Amino acid sequence: MLNISDFNNNLLAWYQANKRDLPWRRTSDPYHIWLSEVMLQQTQVITVIPYFEKFITNYPDLDALADADEGSLLKDWEGLGYYNRIRNFHAAVKEVQNTYDSTVPDDPDAFFSLKGVGPYIGGAVQSIAFNNLLAAVDGNVLRVMARLNLDYRDMTKASVQKSVKQDIEAVLPLEAGDFNQALMELGAVICTPRTPKCIMCPVQQHCEAYKEGQVSELPVKKRAKSKKEIYYNVYFILNDKGEIMLRKQEGTLLGGMYELPKYDIDTSIETIEEELGVPLDHPNIHTGSVKHVFTHQVWYMEGYVLYTKGAHEDFVPRAEVAKLPMSRAMQKIYRQLEM
Repeated sequence: MLNISDFNNNLLAWYQANKRDLPWRRTSDPYHIWLSEVMLQQTQVITVIPYFEKFITNYPDLDALADADEGSLLKDWEGLGYYNRIRNFHAAVKEVQNTYDSTVPDDPDAFFSLKGVGPYIGGAVQSIAFNNLLAAVDGNVLRVMARLNLDYRDMTKASVQKSVKQDIEAVLPLEAGDFNQALMELGAVICTPRTPKCIMCPVQQHCEAYKEGQVSELPVKKRAKSKKEIYYNVYFILNDKGEIMLRKQEGTLLGGMYELPKYDIDTSIETIEEELGVPLDHPNIHTGSVKHVFTHQVWYMEGYVLYTKGAHEDFVPRAEVAKLPMSRAMQKIYRQLEM
């Protein structure tokens, strides 16, 4: 078992002396802290930094983001992925604007009721911004705790994660925000998944896995499912006005983003003509192949150029394409047309 007082003191002293200088650590603005935590979900720090700086420049306060249109937000988020994050954040800050007079609530129950706020986001923002005694348990924290306690439970299980959260909250010091950030920092820079720097660890003497020589065996995670592979033909449909067909997606994880028409590879051109309602010139011109890896899927895409003289509401001037939000997968294949 941990000697809680010594552990907390050692960890906090190490954090204050060694924490990385990150832009969201230079502010006490709850809106900025919340924004950073939304961006950091499933995304590396080095990737988030330029996006965070762009957003606080373009949307310096909560009202500026709440009043922005979704298309502009998606365009600025373009390439960061997991687009539901910004859609949910937009909805949540609108609610804060309307219900809480544009002030991020420091009451955990009120904050947790907002769209997109789950256990991690809620714990992180409420502890860092307001020092409420809540744990913020991410993958780094789960790994650290598994090794400290020689915990062989499956850390991917929600029940285990809830238990770890309760264990941390039982020993949280009054400096809850710093403590949560210290645990996450420890996992990010010292107690890493591979080749952890145990010799540099400020809490090595408290680590049961280190004592037993089991650090590399933890945490236990169930075997990841194989990613689903999907094969698409993606079409650059051009008309004689210098326009290209782009469709705004609805009701998907990429809702609000624009994409080139894409179809299962077995879909015939005749079927596509019927669905789009425009005649297409044959044969088509192959532009190349693109692979894009998502969290749970892999897309293999073949690009083709088709021409039409038909009219369609989804045609966009080529010069306007750069202004529209597109997923990174679509950006990859669209670049083929520019080559």
